[in-house]
Amino acid sequence: MALNRFELIGRARELAPVFAARALQEEATRAPLDETVRDMIDSEILAVLTPRCYGGHELGVDVMAEITRIWSEACPSTGWVGAFYMGAAWRALMFSERAQQEIFADKPYILCAGQAAPLREVRRVSGGYLITGQTPWSSGSVHAEWITFVGVLIEEGAAPAPLLFLVPRAETELVDTWFVAGMRGTGSNDMRVEGVFVPEYRTASFALAMSGVTPGQALHASPMYCKPFLPFAMTEVVPVLVGAMRGAANAFLRRTQERQGTISGVKAAGKPAAQMRLARAIARADAAETLLESYLKLFMADRADQTELLDRSGMKLRAAFITDLCRDGINDIARGIGGDGFRETSPLQRYFRDINMLAVHAFLDIDTAAESYGRMALGLPPDDMLI
Repeated sequence: MALNRFELIGRARELAPVFAARALQEEATRAPLDETVRDMIDSEILAVLTPRCYGGHELGVDVMAEITRIWSEACPSTGWVGAFYMGAAWRALMFSERAQQEIFADKPYILCAGQAAPLREVRRVSGGYLITGQTPWSSGSVHAEWITFVGVLIEEGAAPAPLLFLVPRAETELVDTWFVAGMRGTGSNDMRVEGVFVPEYRTASFALAMSGVTPGQALHASPMYCKPFLPFAMTEVVPVLVGAMRGAANAFLRRTQERQGTISGVKAAGKPAAQMRLARAIARADAAETLLESYLKLFMADRADQTELLDRSGMKLRAAFITDLCRDGINDIARGIGGDGFRETSPLQRYFRDINMLAVHAFLDIDTAAESYGRMALGLPPDDMLI
């Protein structure tokens, strides 16, 4: 039975303190805990975007974003993986009707990981393609049941054709490479395939997906499903930054209330510098939430320009700007947390590592996004494939 937004957001709030309590253990495990993924499934939240025809709730991306924000405030790694598992139902619609029916045959959600880096080799064969290569950054791969790959088909006499491939997890190899400074609990390992056959029906045009006009998307009446890929992907990832910034501001408030100089004995709460730093942190968290709300409204609006490159580049710039705002916020906080704030038991150092790592993500880097939009605003041709 489909649930409404209030029921799902309520369940997300109930899980948030549970996820916060597991954050240290997930960092040590370098992946979401089995019980965390089970909690996500049992809550029925992962079907938030799944079309009703496949047993889902078919709610808006704003609901997914709010759930992601809530979980990321508790634990950014959990919010990141949860966002991709919720968003996977939307991304599945880029593939053919046959693939969609296969995915949702026995449940209204999909545990799917994917990565944007292209494979080394794609070769056309009878009925489909053979794919080979190893690609990094596959968030949620530890518990995934499906993996998506990107590859470029190069054939004599034809233009290079970027394609999306949907592959059962059992036909891939997980390469344990996730040893990183931030976002440690996401299990974003490398994935490898060696001569794996992918039938035609489990492939899609990358170019059509970037424009939001794949045949699979066109099967669904809701305009939410017929949007360009990258602006949608930002509705998954930006709420993680925004939630983490709010979590950091709240943690800094608690830290400031409790902190006392070991030599002077003076409480931090009585110092103007600490008071101003706290106020800036709260203001940045408020601003990030307001800008996210604006982004979501613009994404969900029925606009004729949504498939235009300049508009898509502008959406990427908005997302990167929010990210940069959060990075500036956590770095300002970090200058005032003292040595104890960098102990492993302190959530502040985790927010610091996580936000700074996310801010250099290829989708979220402010320099790349600004250059791309600036070029196009000046009438120059785009040079960024990820728009």
